Amino acid sequence: MSSSCIKLAIAVFGKGVRRRLPPMLKGDKRRIKLTYSLLFSLPGTPLLRYGEEIGMGEDLSLEGRNSVRTVMQWSDATNGGFSTASSDVLTRPVIKEGEYGYKRVNVAEQQRDPNSLINWMEHIIRIRKQCPEFGSGKWQILETDQPCVFAHCCEWEGSSAIALHNLGDRSCTVTLKFDEYNHLIDIFGDSQYEPLDINLPSIPIEAYGYRWFRVK
Repeated sequence: MSSSCIKLAIAVFGKGVRRRLPPMLKGDKRRIKLTYSLLFSLPGTPLLRYGEEIGMGEDLSLEGRNSVRTVMQWSDATNGGFSTASSDVLTRPVIKEGEYGYKRVNVAEQQRDPNSLINWMEHIIRIRKQCPEFGSGKWQILETDQPCVFAHCCEWEGSSAIALHNLGDRSCTVTLKFDEYNHLIDIFGDSQYEPLDINLPSIPIEAYGYRWFRVK
């Protein structure tokens, strides 16, 4: 979330940011990853709140922005592995129960799972570092034949990268209405897609899918 969005939330609601992304998207990993893919491919510097790399939730019983300042969930040990002190002396409580409790959502468990959010997050960060076009480049929105697909291109020092994001709940095949971007090489995506045929302009993309390309 950008600093401007944070300031807007404070100005409008007077309480700061009270929600985390996973609960707002009902824990749907497809839409969670889609949103972070947008964040990392759009201009500017991505900003993550601690705990977002594992999909932590919030405690809305706490006032104001304290709802998203609960104890970091490192493991399934007492207090989420954050402290061995008694839970009643912690400055902020730990989320114990429910879908986002530390027994179910924690760093240690996700590090053992190759398909976890934290490993996906580490991967997208590595790819983002290899793509200075995103964030630093001059960007433009690309027109497509699918209204549910948001496409944009970033150009930086003679190199170009394109990102497609399917905001719809159905898979589709999309065509970019720009002939100069007809030779694309996959660099990141929501699944393992077949390499594109340079003679065919259509690009398949799954529901809530995302694909990053480098333009050759």
